[in-house]
Amino acid sequence: MSGTFPTGNVRAVNFKDNAPNLVTTSLSGRRQTKSQGQQYFSFTIQTPPLTSADLKPILGFISKQRGQFESFQIQLPNISTPAGSITSNTLAVNGAHTAGDKTIAVDGGTASASGYLKAGDMIRFIDTTTAANNVKVYMVTADLDLNGSGAGTLNIEPGLIDGVDNNSTVETNGVQFTVFLERGSQEYQMGVQGLTQMEFDVREAF
Repeated sequence: MSGTFPTGNVRAVNFKDNAPNLVTTSLSGRRQTKSQGQQYFSFTIQTPPLTSADLKPILGFISKQRGQFESFQIQLPNISTPAGSITSNTLAVNGAHTAGDKTIAVDGGTASASGYLKAGDMIRFIDTTTAANNVKVYMVTADLDLNGSGAGTLNIEPGLIDGVDNNSTVETNGVQFTVFLERGSQEYQMGVQGLTQMEFDVREAF
């Protein structure tokens, strides 16, 4: 891992939810599908027009990635912020869960909260015991409502890449995507007023 993208002036365009599948259709019209790989997110990072002073730290950061070799973290406006009512990373995993699980028991939330997380919100799991992060980002597929004890069940896609331990933190606010550059070389063009707007494609790393 090679740091966190060094600016808050960033947005994501062409955000993609990739789920590779092989689909074949017989002469009779019967369709068969087979998963060809694990789901991942990809997107284009775009900056506003940057002055030379603002550009250089980003150029240095991109150079530090050594093309596609390193990975880094980035927080995305709107996408990294939940639409639900949760305002901080208070949820914790309730009980250990294994790879492939798509329903995750959680607790530690506001009692009887409705729409604590909304379908389409992004989350990540952080094991506070071992400090090992499951860097994969998951999408919530159904609204999360909590019972009178502040507990409920998260529905996510894809299924867990790795198991998560009991009491692992559920990162719901300021979710960090771990990504790598999709191309080994980057090209930038200076504008006529000395400003540069950067765009580069990244893919989720896990």
